[in-house]
Amino acid sequence: MHHIPKVDEIYHDESLGTNINIVLVRMIMVGYRQSISLIERGNPSRSLEQVCRWANTQQRRDPDHAEYHDHAIFLTRQDFGPAGYAPVTGMCHPLRSCTLNHEDGFSSAFVVAHETGHVLGMEHDGQGNRCSDETSMGSIMAPLVQAAFHRYHWSRCSKQELNRYIHSYDCLLDNPFEHKWPKLPELPGINYSMDEQC
Repeated sequence: MHHIPKVDEIYHDESLGTNINIVLVRMIMVGYRQSISLIERGNPSRSLEQVCRWANTQQRRDPDHAEYHDHAIFLTRQDFGPAGYAPVTGMCHPLRSCTLNHEDGFSSAFVVAHETGHVLGMEHDGQGNRCSDETSMGSIMAPLVQAAFHRYHWSRCSKQELNRYIHSYDCLLDNPFEHKWPKLPELPGINYSMDEQC
């Protein structure tokens, strides 16, 4: 759970140029037996497919439900191969809007941000684009995540790739927060003196 606020902070970095909020709506702890049935050692593609199918079975069917998720993040300490794995441009698709991430401490937040970037349509910097010069400076989408808490940014290519796809992800348009606060008829201090309040 400690990863989500950091991932949210990474997505609020001004270099991205877009307002994306990462909000935890539900957390499911999977037992060891179920986890080993989902993760195949050395087979990240199959593991991702199984994790995404499982996440879809856990999805709330009502999009207005408070625990309905737009994207599933699966964290594991099992070795499935790379630090993370995700389908490119899978956002909002029931079986592709998910990531598989190896959890090994606080720095895993950068792996989660990187893999979620793939789901949003971002490619690796320097692979099919002209941003290889940014990888050594801590770009989030470097092929090998080198970003660190003191040095990270989204490359100009990541920003462009996100802008190319973001408008097609309708599931991201909903607000996960209910803002139906009760309206107070008057300010609290009007009805209660300082002595009554204390």
